[in-house]
Amino acid sequence: MGKGEMELEIISGLDIVDQRRRRFLGGARKGKFHPSCILHHHISFRICFRQYTNIQISIRRTSRHSREGGWSSGASELGTPEDAANLDWHAAWLSAQHAKLPATATGLPVFGRSIRNSEAFGALCELIERYARDNRGFSVDEVIEYLDSEKSFEDAVPHTWDSKRLLVFAILGWHQLAIHHDAGNPDSGLVFDEYIVLADMCDRPLHVLLKSFGNLLPARASNTALAAVESSKAAASWTALYPSELNAYLLHALLRVRFRWVDSLALHLDYDRSTRTLSLFSFPSICISQLRERSGTIFAFASTELQPADPRADENDIAHLLEEVLLSFRLLFGQSAKSRKLFRHIFNPAEAPFPQPDLLLPLLFSEKQPFAGAAEKKWTPRDRRVYYAARDFPVLYERIELLAKELNGVKPKSMGNLLRDRRDTAFLDVILQAIQLAQGA
Repeated sequence: MGKGEMELEIISGLDIVDQRRRRFLGGARKGKFHPSCILHHHISFRICFRQYTNIQISIRRTSRHSREGGWSSGASELGTPEDAANLDWHAAWLSAQHAKLPATATGLPVFGRSIRNSEAFGALCELIERYARDNRGFSVDEVIEYLDSEKSFEDAVPHTWDSKRLLVFAILGWHQLAIHHDAGNPDSGLVFDEYIVLADMCDRPLHVLLKSFGNLLPARASNTALAAVESSKAAASWTALYPSELNAYLLHALLRVRFRWVDSLALHLDYDRSTRTLSLFSFPSICISQLRERSGTIFAFASTELQPADPRADENDIAHLLEEVLLSFRLLFGQSAKSRKLFRHIFNPAEAPFPQPDLLLPLLFSEKQPFAGAAEKKWTPRDRRVYYAARDFPVLYERIELLAKELNGVKPKSMGNLLRDRRDTAFLDVILQAIQLAQGA
């Protein structure tokens, strides 16, 4: 990386769609691969602000699994300890991001102090969060102009403008769950796509700038049949999903699925078929915090275009995503006794993206009835006896359907697995009766 380059990595859990620009580097021979081998890997975007005559943003999509994005809510969005959305972990999490500040931005003076000062950094984050909460359709440059009007930056030297862009973009990313700074270089032996966008795009609305990088947040499927109401003919083709047949315990017992805790909302339910690894979002209290007033930095990244074919998430899609994340926890864990027990074994705070756990996590995952109060029930999902991906998960539809298909396609390979598999109890009864008859003979 040349002098003056700045890097920012954006992580998304979306499937790789554009295969025309995909290529292998390193040991694999060019062109010798099957697209399915890298579908469902999470995508890593790297943005490099280059201080040349033509500043560019370079984005690389990789199938790397080593890092996940993060997000934090501003101080004004923090709940009280008695709330279901207890964000006590937030301050420590944000402090951890402070240690990852881009090197080229650490020299910026903020409120008369170095950005390395934790109080100065916290005050800057609050201003950016406040602006993002109160405005829509803004650009990175407009945030900088707002900060300048608040006398946040004291250095008006033109060459610091790009450093400010990187710093603001990094902080917006931390608030938005899917973007975080990463000073490392991508593994050249992995698949990647590279996009180059002029940094002048930073004066365009955020959703326009990010559109060049792909879908950073899952959006509702464009297939109109999937969005059909229950009274339509299309509803007859919906597949029923029962918590007793689709849950974490069966995924673990029959498919040997491993669970990976991530701090990126966009990676939730991202399933890597090659390693059989399912990503689970670690901070559900963020979802409730954002849903309360339908505000927060994450909604600042919503698309404002009204074209129905636009695959980018709008405000309704983002709200649905937050609700579906909470609902998926209940489907996979909360409504199955064995899955609730499994959670107590697989969740280790030491292996989570941040050691201070979200107190809401064990309630949603390991309690049969997590909330009794009306206030909590208002912001938490209602358990269903049967789910339909098209109705209950319009945004995460493809990810839920993939898990169901993977599970439906596996057959028990041992008597132990057969006894664990409760999807076909009639067949199991026949087997047990046959065993009893054989023993009686």
